[in-house]
Amino acid sequence: MRPSAGLTFAMLGFACMWLAASCMPPANTPGTTRNANAAALAVYPQAPAAEEALELSRQGKPLFQRFGCAACHSVTQERQGLMGPPLAGVSDRVLARHEYNELEARRWLVKHIRDPQGFPSPFKDEAAYKNTHMPPNSGIRDEDLRALVEYLWLLR
Repeated sequence: MRPSAGLTFAMLGFACMWLAASCMPPANTPGTTRNANAAALAVYPQAPAAEEALELSRQGKPLFQRFGCAACHSVTQERQGLMGPPLAGVSDRVLARHEYNELEARRWLVKHIRDPQGFPSPFKDEAAYKNTHMPPNSGIRDEDLRALVEYLWLLR
């Protein structure tokens, strides 16, 4: 007997949520600021200097894999069959939404990663992403979040 389409979809959804949860750090990780607005200020009291940003982006690349981001997002312009939007050029899109204020754009990325439903993606209304959602990432340490954002920042 074959499972119904609804049951298959539910099983697939559970598998995806399990995969995402298994890749993310636990929510009680020391060194995290859980509130998205407070995290943005804690992670980015100021924009990093160019050399620091480059070093942070080097640290952020393996974190992108470790935290499971690559399970849903590509780092190219192409979606490559993944659930989430491609992230190449994300900093340009976020900058435009924040009147080219680099500090505020970086802070928004922190907020979005911490609380994706509270700070939804610019792709949220596109048909391709209607039934997808990014889980909150409240367990990523602030210093890792800064490195991850700097990695995303340089994906141009």
